[in-house]
Amino acid sequence: MYKKILGILLGAAVGDAMGSATELRSIRQIQETFNGKVTDFRTPPNDTIAKGRKAGMVTDAFSIPYILIQYKLRTNVSFSTEMAQEALMEWASNEEWFENFAGMTTRKVINRLKEDSSKVSDWAYAGHLGNKLFKGHYYALSSNGAATKAFPMGLFNPGDLDKAIDDTIAVTMSSHDDKYSISGACAVAAAVSKAMEEEVNVYDIVQAGLYGAKIGEERGAKIGLHYPGPSVQKRMDMAVNIAVKEGNTDIIMKKLADIIGSGPAISETVPSAFGLFIANNGNTMESIFGGVNIGDETSAIASISGALGGAYNGVDSITEGYQEVIEEKNRMNLSDISEKIYRRICK
Repeated sequence: MYKKILGILLGAAVGDAMGSATELRSIRQIQETFNGKVTDFRTPPNDTIAKGRKAGMVTDAFSIPYILIQYKLRTNVSFSTEMAQEALMEWASNEEWFENFAGMTTRKVINRLKEDSSKVSDWAYAGHLGNKLFKGHYYALSSNGAATKAFPMGLFNPGDLDKAIDDTIAVTMSSHDDKYSISGACAVAAAVSKAMEEEVNVYDIVQAGLYGAKIGEERGAKIGLHYPGPSVQKRMDMAVNIAVKEGNTDIIMKKLADIIGSGPAISETVPSAFGLFIANNGNTMESIFGGVNIGDETSAIASISGALGGAYNGVDSITEGYQEVIEEKNRMNLSDISEKIYRRICK
């Protein structure tokens, strides 16, 4: 169990850090910029969000769930909307992370929680936090931040999918209060929860993800904001079909990018992450590489893929030496926090 816990944390961190260098580029642009596929930590170019960061440094995709986990361990409180908001405010107190990486939804939620209206324009609220739209585009409300911070709820509920879903809904409502965000987040949490079991395979994990997406969408429709948008569950079905019908992982990656998309909408990020996980038969590093090279929201997709692979295969499936890089560059102790989680969930 300990190796799976550490595998989740390290897999998510490695995917985020490696993907930060390729973010916003297309598959072709990534290959042109880096002279081929990226399969190691690289310094983010100056035209990326992570410009100025060193190779191996994480962004919001991992740092937000990392702080959420730290907050839970320190306070010993249950997952709830209130604790998630408090943890988010704690994350925002780190100017290095907040100013550089707060996403379009997370930033406006934090500013609203700070009650600093001078930083929030009239259209910048979503769901129960308000009802305006970002340039008339609904996807801005259902961004992938809900999914990247969902793995802790699966991590703390190994094998208990329904409890993982309950906790995920509560946490998601702190910042992404709509059925699509809830659905995508529940897909990730349920899959991680299932992957922590000892006797499990890729099919089981994906089915758990589909179950989470279904239940999340159903329950989210009752409590979250209603607006038009694509179903995460149905997009996941499409991603599964793409992944199982092609044998070449590069072709699958390209088809996922072209058909599902790899942008900030949660209905793109989550299905594509699962598609890459299936295409690579659950292999942790290959799933991460797929996320890093698929283009656009590479940090988020690679981080989710890394969490899934790390939960399935454990920390030994991640390139030797990467833990030291992540811990040194980000001043984190993943072994220590994994030990604390292990004692908490196995007591």
